[in-house]
Parts: sequence; structure tokens; C-alpha cells
Amino acid sequence: MAASDLRIREFARRDTGQVIELLRASFPRELEISGFDEAAVRKSVRLYGPLKVVQHLFRRPFALFYVGEVGGEIVGTVSLNRERGSWYIGTVMVAPEHRRKGYGRAILEHALEVARTFGGKRAILHVLEDNLPARGLYESAGFRTFERVVHFVREPPEGEEVLFPAGYTLSKIDLFDRQALRLVHAAREPESAEVYGEPEPTPWYIRPLARLQPGIRERYAVVHSGRWVGIYTFAAPFREKGAANASLAILPEHRGQGLEEALLSRALRRAREIGCPRLLTRADERNTALLSACERLGFERLYVMEGMYRDL
Repeated sequence: MAASDLRIREFARRDTGQVIELLRASFPRELEISGFDEAAVRKSVRLYGPLKVVQHLFRRPFALFYVGEVGGEIVGTVSLNRERGSWYIGTVMVAPEHRRKGYGRAILEHALEVARTFGGKRAILHVLEDNLPARGLYESAGFRTFERVVHFVREPPEGEEVLFPAGYTLSKIDLFDRQALRLVHAAREPESAEVYGEPEPTPWYIRPLARLQPGIRERYAVVHSGRWVGIYTFAAPFREKGAANASLAILPEHRGQGLEEALLSRALRRAREIGCPRLLTRADERNTALLSACERLGFERLYVMEGMYRDL
């Protein structure tokens, strides 16, 4: 089959089973680490139906998911998420037995065209540094590297939690807090902040559906002298059936004072409480304070993802 035989269309609920099998075949290493709960995935997928209806009604989509099929068989997928003038491209999958047929390039080109259609000025994605075929595809399509992100894993240990440095506290906040979005952006490395651009608040019509996603999602502001200086997010998409995730965004002037160890220690304790077998986290290679904290707490390096972008 040639790329001309590929039909790309928006995801439909009937595609769920094939997409799950494609996910398992495309990311076996990642799923072994993160865990996988088919029931939770199916519940998340069901929410795309009402999301699709609402987005078509408002004609300004925020999250899109496409499948590529040949003769009724789904051979690839791609997702897009809007970030103001940029679109983030993710879930780029092509079935192992259908690679090197031009399907990956066709799906990528479709995603770029969708981004342009909805006013996108830039496309952003991440790729494993050792996935040479995918990197070659993106480079040939005009993408260039702007960041490298190290991913870590650690089993939650027994033991005492690392205390917060004097003067710092946590305050629980809403998942969609606008001030938190701005602070996460301010905590990016300058080169990455320029690529991503100013963040866009999640549209009001997306939030109720997002809150129905299975699993646990918690967000906290790190407070010092009455001012927010960081954002800590904990998520467990599959609860005890998979790994939890911790995300840290700390303003540069507050790094390296023990906040990183305290927050990661808290995340490890929370993962242990709910029965998650592992905690995942990540750090930009330029954020030496967070890299050092991960290593001091015994996190193991998993892999490096390269952030790439191109203008549209």
C-alpha cells in the first residue's frame, strides 16, 4: 500500500480498540514503565465524543485527534493541542508493520495543515533522542531542536519526607488557574519560553470534560513571602495500576535551595500512599538544580526527549 491509499479522518469511538492495540505496539518501552489501564483509557476516549461536538459548534478547537486508515485498518494516529499561536503535535504513531511506507510523513503533513487552517503560526513536538527514523522525518519537514528533557523514574521508598526550606509553603489551587499557567511559562528556560509563547487558558467548554478524566490530578502553588514562586503538579492517570507523575516549575531565583528535593519527596510519599509502583518526573537539561535533586534522591534516568519546532 502507498501513502496515497491512506485516509486521514478525525477519531471516532468505534476506533478505540484498534487505537489501543496500536498504542501497545508503538510504545512498549514507555507503557512498561508508565503502566496501562485499558478501562481508564476507554473512559478517557469516550469523552472525545462530546468534545468533538462542542469544538465543531464553537469552530475554535483546542484538542484534536486523527487516525489514518488503509482499507479499514488504522495504521497511524496524531493529536494536536492548541497553545495560542502554536500547536503541539503528539501521539504520532505508525504501526510497526506499516512503517517506511510514507504514512508517518502523510500524517505529519496533515497535522501541520490542520494547524495552519486554525491559525497556527508554529508547530512543536517531542521525540526520543534515539528514535533516529522519527528525528529524520521531523528534520526533513523543517523541525529543529530547541530543548532536551531528561525523564526519570523512582520507586516510592519508605522513610521520612524531606522538609521544605524555611519560609516556603504549599497552597492547593485549581487545575486551570490562570496565574499558574503564567508562572509555569515564566519558569521555563528562556529559549523554550520563546518557542512556546504565552500560554492560553483552557477554554471554559473544555474544563468540565477534563475534570471527568479518570485518575488523580492535583496542583499546588509554592508560596514564599505571600508570593507564588513555583507550581507543583501531581497526577496518577491510572491510580495504583500505573506510575504517578510529578511536574515542578520553580522560578530561577528560588532554585537550588531545597525546594526540588522537598517537592519530589512529597510526590514520592503521595505515590506510595495511593499504591503507585513508580513515580515519573522530568527536567530540562539546563535546569541543573532539578537534575541534581533527582540524582540525589535516587531517581534513575530513563531517556531524553528532544523538543523540536518549526514555523508554519
